[in-house]
Amino acid sequence: MIKLAGGFRKKVSALKDTRSPILWASLAVIFSVLVCLLVFRDGGKTQKPGQIPAEVLSKIDQEKAQARQEFADFIQTPAGKLWQRYPYWSPEMCRKIAAGEIVPGMSKEQAREAVSRVVEVKTEKGKDRAEEWVVESRNQGRMLLKFDGNALVEIEKK
Repeated sequence: MIKLAGGFRKKVSALKDTRSPILWASLAVIFSVLVCLLVFRDGGKTQKPGQIPAEVLSKIDQEKAQARQEFADFIQTPAGKLWQRYPYWSPEMCRKIAAGEIVPGMSKEQAREAVSRVVEVKTEKGKDRAEEWVVESRNQGRMLLKFDGNALVEIEKK
């Protein structure tokens, strides 16, 4: 405020005192909406929302056909036939078993499928869950397999 001669006062900022807070809030909302519209506007899209481009659909169809063919080829192999009997085993584990590979972490059932013959089964005294199998492997001769529970933990060649 400025004092003038004669005791009159003049307001310097007429906008500040004469406008209500509701008007300022309304102007802030309108300004925010305008900014959002500018930032998030359409951007020139010619495609409808939810529509997938034809190139993408074509690629998906090709990948599906390739996956079906690979699966059909896999089912014809010994590993695939094993997987059909035990679908809860992974295809990779079925490939190892079909090749006669024995790896730690196999279950007793998987180890039995991977070897040609189980010669002897020993249960350690005092340990309910520990077993040792003497087996004849398809590829590596006689082996000693040590199990803890249902999991193969150690392999020794004899």
